[in-house]
Amino acid sequence: MSIASQPSSMLRSARHEQDPKLLFIYDLLGEYPGFPQEGVQFIDIFPIFQNTKATEKVTDKFVDYLKDKSVDVIVGLEVRGFFFASFVAVRLGVPFVPIRKKGKLPGECLQVGYEKEYGPDVLEMQKGVIQPNSRVAILDDVFATGGTAAAAEKMIQMAGAIVVADVFIIQGKTSNDSGILKAPTYSLFKV
Repeated sequence: MSIASQPSSMLRSARHEQDPKLLFIYDLLGEYPGFPQEGVQFIDIFPIFQNTKATEKVTDKFVDYLKDKSVDVIVGLEVRGFFFASFVAVRLGVPFVPIRKKGKLPGECLQVGYEKEYGPDVLEMQKGVIQPNSRVAILDDVFATGGTAAAAEKMIQMAGAIVVADVFIIQGKTSNDSGILKAPTYSLFKV
């Protein structure tokens, strides 16, 4: 975990494009080239949680975006998506459901395989935690290739529910050009 006070490289080059009212949050983000493996630019959101004003502001922005979407369930993606997803679920008065990597949840689970930046993986969600026709918002930290969020959308559809939004802290500028995500996306920052 980083306690970065200044953004670097990719983050620094996109700083001027961000909402000036949110720069105090943007400047908390850390960047680690080559982590967890060569060729990956890891953006660390954990410093946001060391600043209660930043944590509250991110939660407020997500709640403001979702409050008129008639959301029934908030899904958080393993693991960084859990934090804000649970905060937002409490504020909206709806259940929080985690989607985790294979083998992390007990009981019978739905499974979806997907590709991420550094290889294949499998996501799981417990069966029966989302009711058919529920309106679901997915929250995660970073939208890079979209593989994780797309797998989550597929899993929610397998449960018979409807994804109404994919919500992120950071999104790559061209991440949804391929149309990999079906639901509308919202992000605080684009890099």
